[in-house]
Amino acid sequence: MQLKEYRAIRESGKELGNEIFKFITENHKNDLMSAAKLLGFWNGKIMVFEKEMDIETMMDFIVFEKMTQNAPAFKRYFDINLELNDLQHENRTGMLNFYSSLFELKHIDLNNNTLVLKDLIDSDKEYLLMDVGMSQTASIGYIFYMRLIPIRDINMTSGLSFAFQNRFKDKLLSAFSLAKIKKRRKLTSAEMFLLIHEKNRQYGLDTRVE
Repeated sequence: MQLKEYRAIRESGKELGNEIFKFITENHKNDLMSAAKLLGFWNGKIMVFEKEMDIETMMDFIVFEKMTQNAPAFKRYFDINLELNDLQHENRTGMLNFYSSLFELKHIDLNNNTLVLKDLIDSDKEYLLMDVGMSQTASIGYIFYMRLIPIRDINMTSGLSFAFQNRFKDKLLSAFSLAKIKKRRKLTSAEMFLLIHEKNRQYGLDTRVE
């Protein structure tokens, strides 16, 4: 995928995400309260955010994860908003097929703004990600939790990622294993997100996606 195409799809995806978040705030306010409580952004009276990434975290969680309704926000939005342009349709298809996991960064191609990620949770499968900001700032061996959005011949992020130095790899994998043992089943996407969000607050790195 050419950089110009990527930026156009990326910008369309950001606008679409904002529209979905607006749809939820106007029509399903209970989702806001539920998300704030689950993520630790509710102090009993109001939402409290310590940094800008907290807002991005909440938006991503609300848009993609199933909470109080039978379907996540983005699916409910698409059920009643069918008139999408071509780029929005591509983002819609990608969102419907998103894949979230914990990945290890194995390779960076600065010329093409791409990164090779190895899945650490469900398989050893590798994924090709295109992200301008991450390709310029990340280092080989970094551990990422992210939501991959497959579009055309590449994967993009949903706009949010949690990053950790490689020295925390075993701690993160142990936390996943312990959570699975306690649940006696595989973690849901929402449970995985909440677990990594908690670990990110303890020893995560600041990230920049673009």
